Amino acid sequence: MATQKEDLLNLQKSVWQSLEDLCSGLNVDDWNTSTDCPTWTVKDCIAHLIGIEHRLLGRDVPNVDLRDTSHLRNDQGFKNEVDVVSRRSNTVEELIQEFRNVNSERLIILESQSDFGSAAESPIGQGSVADQVSVRLFDCFIHEQDIRRAIGKQGNLSGPVAEHSFQRIANVMPYVFGKKVNAPEGSSVRFKIHGAHSFDIGVKVVEKRAVLVPEFPQATIELEMGSEAFLCLACGRWDPDTAIADGRVVIKGDEPFGALIVQEMNYMV
Repeated sequence: MATQKEDLLNLQKSVWQSLEDLCSGLNVDDWNTSTDCPTWTVKDCIAHLIGIEHRLLGRDVPNVDLRDTSHLRNDQGFKNEVDVVSRRSNTVEELIQEFRNVNSERLIILESQSDFGSAAESPIGQGSVADQVSVRLFDCFIHEQDIRRAIGKQGNLSGPVAEHSFQRIANVMPYVFGKKVNAPEGSSVRFKIHGAHSFDIGVKVVEKRAVLVPEFPQATIELEMGSEAFLCLACGRWDPDTAIADGRVVIKGDEPFGALIVQEMNYMV
């Protein structure tokens, strides 16, 4: 039986390879195509992923003056933007090679870790080595999908990496329903996800706490959407009201309450 370390590293290597394969086939126009990330092109998404791995290796953020910081909301956003801007003059070939090199460095470090339960820092805070790798492969998956939507090459919304990533999002839905929406005691929501990766998520408020529930025969609200819509709404890529208006999200039950849930699905900092 594979260990947690082996499982996570296999997923991380898989998404790195998927990104490398995808980027190796892009043309100049593809690289300069805007994504759903504010001000970022496809090239910028790869630059961001490179920068994060360098920082996890203990390297400083480059010294760059940012002209526009109006879209940045926190220190992490500032660091991400510096990583991107500092590489905008790099050629595509240089960027792909740096992506390969830094990922290889990180893999050597991770493979040398004997205890994935030991403490480690990640871009979202302190956790274990396992947490760090889980966050990183999730981030890679999200940005691979950003790139694929931008250039019109859909793919990899199913399989082990996608399953891992969607489960991470599912685990946050009690926070969305209980804390952000402030749903009342006894209320429940069923997320019915279809498409490349189909699954259901049930959340119910029990004793003033929203929890995942395995069965939900009569949910207060049912939200039906594709797996891409679920990802994009939870990660702040799509406007919730537009997604509802154009039918990418179907609400069954109390429509205003359902719309509020969709509007609060974005949990990204």
